[in-house]
This record gives sequence, structure tokens and C-alpha cells, in this order.
Amino acid sequence: MARSCIIIGGGISGASSALTLSQLRIQCSLYELRDQPATIGGSINLTPNAISLLESIGVELKHGCKVDVIDVYSITTGYRLGEISFRRSGHSLRIMREHLQGALLEAVKAAGIPTYYGSKLKSIEDTSDSAEVTAVFSDGRRAHADFILGCDGVHSAVRTVHIEPNRRPIYTGVAAAYAVVDADGVPAIHFKSSAANAGRSGTLITSFIEEDRKKIFLSAGMQAPEERDREGWKSRGQDHETTMEEVHRRYKDSVIPSIIPLIDKVKEFIFYPIYKLGPEGTWSKGRVLLLGDAAHGMPPQGESTGFAVEDAVLLARVFDRFAEKELSSIFEVYEKTRRPRIDKAYKDAVWRWESIKDKGWLQHKFTEWLAWGYLWMMRNSIEASVTYDIRKETLIE
Repeated sequence: MARSCIIIGGGISGASSALTLSQLRIQCSLYELRDQPATIGGSINLTPNAISLLESIGVELKHGCKVDVIDVYSITTGYRLGEISFRRSGHSLRIMREHLQGALLEAVKAAGIPTYYGSKLKSIEDTSDSAEVTAVFSDGRRAHADFILGCDGVHSAVRTVHIEPNRRPIYTGVAAAYAVVDADGVPAIHFKSSAANAGRSGTLITSFIEEDRKKIFLSAGMQAPEERDREGWKSRGQDHETTMEEVHRRYKDSVIPSIIPLIDKVKEFIFYPIYKLGPEGTWSKGRVLLLGDAAHGMPPQGESTGFAVEDAVLLARVFDRFAEKELSSIFEVYEKTRRPRIDKAYKDAVWRWESIKDKGWLQHKFTEWLAWGYLWMMRNSIEASVTYDIRKETLIE
């Protein structure tokens, strides 16, 4: 069995992979681009299966708000259109990304896994005449291991410099603006834990983020034109006045009493564009494998974080089961087993994300009319997805 691993990316995917592989006594080292752990990012919906997997790898979830159902409301009529229920499977957990990241890093530290911040990947050297694969960093450092995992997100450097340089992230046409506000003083809060409030000009997520229900997370999904480059997006993200005006414009006609007061409480929205990767693509090359968004980045759809943890758990299962096989065979079994679920989730995520884009009056009314039926018909499919257990998946050789 391979005994050492370099993991590029210290986020949820990378930390989860380090924890699962370390349980097999594979020596892992984490390398993170940022100079310190990330403290930005909105809230995450952890599904019941994601919670179970995280607990199984030693992650203690101390924060978050339990969610039995996500209520779906119409912004324009105020009617409750339906729900996404977790009652039969336990509950999901609405948690801020920084709190989940913190819990993962606590587990990483407890496991004695070294983490190196400020590590910008420059290149990867993987030649047949070398016993190990090498990661070369921009400051001249070189790290060697039996294999490398690229867990560095949709804008992956590992994918760009080594595996598939031409597979670039694609802007979805939709951006999100999020904030956290105090719940105190907001009239007639219409949801118990979490709600998706759909309108003609986007969907506003409203959710408590702790059990004390003192703070509410808002995320406004909205269609937005693409900027020409990273600097353009940076400038757009810093234009807080424009973002505030845009959110108000899109949700000003809400008849739900709490929506406008919630938006009015926001001092500053954090704006970010949503990117995805094209379907399929190459996941591995030689002794290097992509996991998480680096391999299959898709628009957020309530399970994306869980998919990253599933990747880590499945890879460890394959290593454990086929310990004596070559890396190429291990990677092949992993991909064959993993792709069917990811391909379906990708299609579902893209379809759902398109529904956030601006609609005409008639299209919006038609969508609302169908919503209750769609949610009712999909309840069993949703239940199956959020209770799916990667630990029981049959490995495909």
C-alpha cells in the first residue's frame, strides 16, 4: 500500500481526506494556499448522511442549527409551496463554513497531521523513473510522497498544472450575496429553522445558524452578468452599495412580512460568483487524483459539502480493500464507483440552479403552480439521496 500522501488544499475536501487516509496509517501532509485557515464563506447545509460521515472520522460538530425541514415559500404570494423534509432520516444541520472548517482542523490537529499554510503549488513532477511524485511550490519548496490528492476547489491548481489544463471553471450566470443578521426585532419570522423563498428574480435563503436562534443567515441567489477577469469580479465584490441595491430591487415586492426587515438589517452583503466545471472530465493522471470540487465542481444544491466528505470516505475504503494493488487500479476502482452518483447529482444541481435565474411573469406563475407537485413527487428521491451511505456502496472493479 502507498504510505504517504500530499494533499493540496486545506479546506473541507482536503481535511476530510487527510482524516480518512490517516486512519489507514497513510502519512498525510496538508498544503494550503492561504496564509491561515479561511474564515470566510456562508452557511452550509449538512445532510443527515454528511453528519454521520463526519462523526465517523472524528469530527465534533459543536455549532449549527438542526433543521427538520426546509420550507419553500413564494415571495410574491406568501404561500407555502411545500417542503424538503429530513424528518424520516433525522435532521440536517445549518452551519457556518468557518465553524465546520474549524471542527475539521481540530480533528486534523488531534490526529497529528502536519499542515503547511502559504503553500502555492507551482508544478507537479511525476515521472516513471522516480519512486515518488513531487509537488513543487512557488517559494522553491519541494515535497515528495507516494501520491498527491488535489482537493483545492473548482479553481484547482492541481487540475490546471497537471491533470487537465484546458478544463476551466465555467461561470453559471448566477451569483450569491450573503450576510448574517440578528433575529431580534424581526417581525413574524415565517420559518422554524430554514426556508427557500422563491421569486421571479431569484431565491432568498433564510436560515437560523445556531440552536439559540439569535442569528439568521441570508443568501440571495441572483442572475448577474459575467465580469471579464478576476480583477473585475474583485471590483464587483467590493461594490457593496450596488449589491445592496440589487438585493433590494429583487426582493422589494415580497409579501412575506419578515423578508424586507431582514434585508434592511444587513450592513454589508458578501458577493461571490458561482462557478461549475463541465460534466465528466479527467479525475486522475499518474499518481495524482482530484477530489471534491476540483474534480466535479457543481452549483451548490444542498449536498455539495457532503459529496466532498463522501469522496474522502470512499477513497479510503478503496485503499483499504485493495491495499496491494497499483495506484492506477485503486484510482480506477474509485472513479468507476463514484461517477454514477456524481453524474446524477451534477445534472440535478445544474437544473436547479437554472431555476434561480430571472423569469417572466407567466413562467414564474407556472413554476409556482408546479412546485408543490414537484416537491411531493421528489420526496422519496430526496430522502434516498440524503440517507445514502457511501460506506455501503458496492465497489466496482
